[in-house]
Amino acid sequence: MLKNNNTQVLKRMAGRSLKSSRRQSATMILAVLLSAFMLFSVFTVGMTYFKMQRLQNIRLGGGEYDAIMYGVTDEQLSTCRENPDILRFGVHALSGYIDETEYDNTPEVMLIWADETCWNEIMAPARERVEGRYPVEEDEVMVTEYALEKCGFHGLNVGDTFTAVYGAGAVKCEKTFRISGIWEGFGEKSAFYVSEKFYEQTGLDPADVASGRFLIDFRQTLISQEEQDTFIDSMKLGKQQRLFFTADSAFSIQILTGIAGLALVTCLCAYLLIYNIMYLSVAGNIRYYGLLQTIGMTGRQICGLIRRQMFLIGGIGLAGGVLLGSGVSFLVVPSVVKSLGIHMGKGGEIAVSFHPLILLLTLLLTGITVCIAGRKPAKTAVMCSPMEALGFRPSADVKRRGRLGGSRHLERKGHVSSSARIWRMAKEQITKDKRKAGIVMLSLAAGMSVFLCITTILTSQARREYNYNFRDFDMVVKNGTMRKEEQEKRVQIFDQTVLDRLDAVEGVSETAPLCYAEITVPWEPEFADMWMREFYETWMNIPYEDEVEEYKEFPENFGSSLVGISKADFEALNAVSEEPVDEAEFLSGKTCLLYRNGLELKNSDVTGKSVTCAAYGDRAHTRTFDIGGLVDVNDYTALLGYPPTIIVSENVVKEFADEPIIYKIGIRYREEYDAKTEAAILSVLDADPHGKDYSYESRIEMKREVEKAQGNMMEIGIGIALILALIGIMNYVNTFVGNIRSRRVEIAVLESIGMTGRQVKKMLILEGLLYAGGAWVITGIAGTAVTYKIYQSMNYAGTGFVIPAVPCVCAAVISVLICVSVPAAAYRDIERKGIVEYIKTASL
Repeated sequence: MLKNNNTQVLKRMAGRSLKSSRRQSATMILAVLLSAFMLFSVFTVGMTYFKMQRLQNIRLGGGEYDAIMYGVTDEQLSTCRENPDILRFGVHALSGYIDETEYDNTPEVMLIWADETCWNEIMAPARERVEGRYPVEEDEVMVTEYALEKCGFHGLNVGDTFTAVYGAGAVKCEKTFRISGIWEGFGEKSAFYVSEKFYEQTGLDPADVASGRFLIDFRQTLISQEEQDTFIDSMKLGKQQRLFFTADSAFSIQILTGIAGLALVTCLCAYLLIYNIMYLSVAGNIRYYGLLQTIGMTGRQICGLIRRQMFLIGGIGLAGGVLLGSGVSFLVVPSVVKSLGIHMGKGGEIAVSFHPLILLLTLLLTGITVCIAGRKPAKTAVMCSPMEALGFRPSADVKRRGRLGGSRHLERKGHVSSSARIWRMAKEQITKDKRKAGIVMLSLAAGMSVFLCITTILTSQARREYNYNFRDFDMVVKNGTMRKEEQEKRVQIFDQTVLDRLDAVEGVSETAPLCYAEITVPWEPEFADMWMREFYETWMNIPYEDEVEEYKEFPENFGSSLVGISKADFEALNAVSEEPVDEAEFLSGKTCLLYRNGLELKNSDVTGKSVTCAAYGDRAHTRTFDIGGLVDVNDYTALLGYPPTIIVSENVVKEFADEPIIYKIGIRYREEYDAKTEAAILSVLDADPHGKDYSYESRIEMKREVEKAQGNMMEIGIGIALILALIGIMNYVNTFVGNIRSRRVEIAVLESIGMTGRQVKKMLILEGLLYAGGAWVITGIAGTAVTYKIYQSMNYAGTGFVIPAVPCVCAAVISVLICVSVPAAAYRDIERKGIVEYIKTASL
């Protein structure tokens, strides 16, 4: 065939083809637009989500910092000043505590000093409101309303004074304080911030690990593990010092890897959508391309025509997608983020910062996707001869034995039921073009997998932040008198009457009291001496030799506690122990566990040895236990002394001590987050004569605090998941509608040989169910595997992997409804036009 010089006509033909096939062109443009919008939005909103994740951690941590170090020396300060990677650092020092006021004997309010950098820069992003100024004089304090209420000073304002007894080190003094300012926000709210003058007169030193907290903020956002290790080595930490990176800094690379995985799945969704729609469009016009070849157009020119069509479609879609994505990213997202109520940056405003790389990635990925997606359809159009084009149907892989979509089954009357024949026809239609069916299922599964991944990560956010105790109780009530240094002031406020009243509260399923007895651990060379030597090297500023003689002669000056736990507590503790302990020996009182307390001791250092304890004030009343091992869970500590905290069965403590004190109670509700039950519990405790001497931690209050810190992060994440799921559903809708149009003659013939409209509709609905089932099988296998991998890469808190049941069930129901309703709606168009009209249309 001779080549005609019709290159100049291709541009006009490409434009006219878009106008003549408005519906198909609009569908493809919408596909490209949504893909570009999706990529642009995922990148920009994803970055915003990453920032919001950091903002949440800033709020929960009480400041914007990447690492915290316990204790800081002058040499380490100099090292940080010379480090170009450090943006700023500040000191946050414990300065004592409020021991009692005229209204409350156990207020549990700390005294803290923050230097200028720490207060004005590091902690500023976590504050919402400040009235007054930071303390300058020795008697001035910066307070929160929450801390004032805990002390019984509700209603005081800036300029007012109050009197309280405070403790700092070994000193207790009564002092009148003047409120210089009030702040509200996030961080340690149960504290009064004091001046530098006050801190200096306490005699405490930031180099002391018990007082100094050194907050470090790095310039870079992403800090690799190698960089973290290098920095830790450069600080030359002493044995007593500890340095920890915050969660979003320590795991920034893993979190970024997880986000990159989500972006990769997003690109896959975009590719499948564009490819499928373009394939159906080219396949539907294959006869048109065959006719063009009969009048002299070469395959290369046809390929150029399709490329020009794709160029126009891609250009229009890209422009619309970027504009739409820009509108969402730069108008909608900032308004949502501003609603968080936190100001960041020098300008005090939060805005989605535009990065040219985002636009470049969107254009590049969408352009590559359009090009790759159009290669196979263009190749199909070029390779099909004019004669083949006249009889071409998009289902190119149809086997001869199933030419009429399974009509041969209709001839087998009496052999199988009508429903079984229709089911086999639907299954055969899926398997005719396995590649196309696989692409549709994969696209739908990709959208569902992204939805599964994001919802799993978002729902786990609550569990990562709300689980604040070892056995996951709904509330933990603590004996406030335990903070008293004088033994006579530590009293039993949770007696049997209180326990019975708590058990009687409707909605309470379990109360788990923990008891303890005060003890001493007499000096002996095998174990006690080794433990105390390690303790002094780790936590004390004076050498062990200076006090070893006092310890030998007066062990009462070095008290500790014997803690009793239940069988359920032991099983939970034993499950996470390095070397599980024999249950029978532990419950019988033969063996014990020791709280490691941060010491650099291993199980091999203590197992096989024994520890002896004596009742406090009665050296003759002793008991010896074999040491089963060391534990790091600090939920089972009462009074942390120099000698070890010994953990034994609760029956052992009750036998050893006449009146062991219950120092805290774990309470579990029948229903999680039951506010009514919690209110009833607090009413019981408040009505007790010791109603002011307890404190509590509540999962409900923790949830409120975390949700407040998160702001609209959950909603934005769910919005991203829904957008991506919508892309997969759109692919299915376009594919199935196009599939039914390409089979209009086949469906008409089936009806002409006796198949009722109801049976055809049932067959199409069953095909939709097969698509939905196949998509969820892929999601259940591959989607769950990918979700687990991404989840673990972002799981910095080590939370167990749990798939959220309710969102997944809802998504499954919605996807099934869509997969069923689309075939039913598409068939209505066939019913309106009738058999003759469809045959006539197909022959044109």
